[in-house]
Parts: sequence; structure tokens; C-alpha cells
Amino acid sequence: MDNNQLPDSPDAGVQSNASTDDALPTVIPDMGIERNTRPRINLRRVAVLVVMMSAVGLLAIRSGAMQAILEIFTGHQLPVSGTPVAATHSKLSEHEIEYINSRPPQEQMERLLSAAVNHDIGATEMIEEKVTGWHGHLARSKQCQVLSDTALYSNDLRVRAAAIEIELAVNQVDKSRETATGLWRAGEDNVKSRPFSAWELGMLANRGIAPDLVQEWLESWVHDPDQQTRFWSVEGLAHIGTDSTIKDFLDVLRNDPSMEVRERAGCSLAKSGMLTREQRMKAVPGLIDLSDDPNLNDITRTWVYQALREITDVNLPNDPAVWRNWYSQHGAEQVEKFKSEGNVVLGNS
Repeated sequence: MDNNQLPDSPDAGVQSNASTDDALPTVIPDMGIERNTRPRINLRRVAVLVVMMSAVGLLAIRSGAMQAILEIFTGHQLPVSGTPVAATHSKLSEHEIEYINSRPPQEQMERLLSAAVNHDIGATEMIEEKVTGWHGHLARSKQCQVLSDTALYSNDLRVRAAAIEIELAVNQVDKSRETATGLWRAGEDNVKSRPFSAWELGMLANRGIAPDLVQEWLESWVHDPDQQTRFWSVEGLAHIGTDSTIKDFLDVLRNDPSMEVRERAGCSLAKSGMLTREQRMKAVPGLIDLSDDPNLNDITRTWVYQALREITDVNLPNDPAVWRNWYSQHGAEQVEKFKSEGNVVLGNS
């Protein structure tokens, strides 16, 4: 029902049986119009309307519609599923900020990272402001590890960036070219050092430390005979967040002998790492070509289609021709849609 629709006029169904002499004149304010009759309510019509409204109300209650309406205005027995319902504004409260500022660095970090995961406005800004001073004062507690893992898979890239800054601070990795070179040399000297080196190198590159050089180093390791070296090099490349890493993931997904390494490459294209939604769309043509490769095994082909659906947010069958047709007609349109949506993907936006 349109909220602007007016109810029926009270004059409807009114009968005037009073004589002119008996009627009292009524003046409508500000209009100066005399009315010689008083309107009478048609009781029969009112009774019918009451019965009809009662029946509709009873039906609404029985069908659960009334409960659904009430749930919009109350949190009592609010269903778990459905669109987000705001509990409060989505920013750090003054009280919380005061408390955080009074705590030691470890607790500051954990509380702010938790708030960032929750998309609280102001949390990532406070992390950026404080993270330099946290170096040398943080430990990898169980709580820290859980929060870091969650933040690195947040649907907000700013939260992932905050998690990267905290990872570097926890591991006391300075953001400098000298640090990057030291990590590279440590990995070259000892294969067991490469997982940590690759992980941190990718994070340094994301924060602007020698990104092109770091990518070259990781690309050399991604073809190393050692499976763990290749695995963690893919993880490092995923942190960088540049268009040029897309070709590396497609190559690994097609050619790496390890299914575990291939899976990480597929995930890096589809969801993990630091690529934006628009950047991931640039992988779609290569993924479609992969899906049509007769030499690709069935498991990898399944991952390719999963990646296509994840990246495009379109549910199409496992058919390369269907995907090519969709991309040629709607690919550019989907990119523009992602750009216009902004942060609508966030859970509490």
C-alpha cells in the first residue's frame, strides 16, 4: 500500500435527512464556507471494513508476516539469515578510542585489528598511525594469529593492508630495500628459509619496497624444484597486488606439478591476496582459455570454473563457449558495475 494514499473521505455513504431549519451551520476555518448538514458515518460500511481488516490481520499473524514486520524494528528473536541489521553506527566510539590509547601496544594492536575486521570506521587509520611505534613491542600470540588470519582474508582490502603492516611489525621486518635484499639472500642460502622470506618479501613489495625486483625474485623461486619454495612464492606474489602477477598465477595453474601449488594460484586469482575485483577481472580471458585446454586435468579445470564464478559473481555452467560469449558481451559492463558498487560488498555496508 502506498503510504501517501489518503483514506476514504468520511463523506462517503453519508445520508442527509435533517431539514434545513434543524441543521446548524458549520464554518470551515479560513475558508468561510457554510455547510448546512453534519456528515454521518455509514455504520454498515464501517462494520464491513472492521471485519475485513480483522481478517487481514489474522491472516498476517498466522502467516508470520506480522512477525517479519516487527522484526524490522526489534532485535528480539532476529533471524540469523537475511540482510544486515545495524546495531549501532559503524565507527569506533570515543570510549573505545580512549581505552585503546590507554593500553600497551600488544592489546592496542589486537583490539584495533579486531575492530578493522569488523569494518569499524577509524580502526585502520589508528593502525596506520600507531604501527611504526609497535615495532619491537609485539608478540605472535594465539589471539594475534587468529586475527591476522581473519584480516588477511577480509572482504576489505584496506583491512588486508592493515594486517600486512601488523605482520611486518610482529616479525620486526623493517620496510627497506636492505631488508628485502637480506630476505632474498637468506632464502638463496637456505631453502628452509624461503617460506618465511617469500611471505615477507611479498608484503614488503605491497608496501612499496622494490616491487618489481621482489616479483623477479619470487618468479625465479616459483619455478624452483622444491615444492614448498614454489608454494610460498605464490603466496608472496599474491601479496604484491599488481596486474603483472596475474600471468604468474595463470602459468602456475596450468603447469605446476603440485596440485597444492596450483590451488594456491587459483585462490590468489579468485579471492585471496591483494588484487582488487577489477584486477581479478583481467584474469578472466586467461582462465577461459585454461578451461578449454584439453591437457588440463579435471580437478584443475574445476578450480578454473570456480575461480571464474568467484571473480565475475556470475553463475554459468562449466562450458568455455558459454563463458566466452558472456565475457564478450558483459565483461566490460561487469567491471564498471564493480567500480560503481564501491564497498557494497562489505558485510555491514
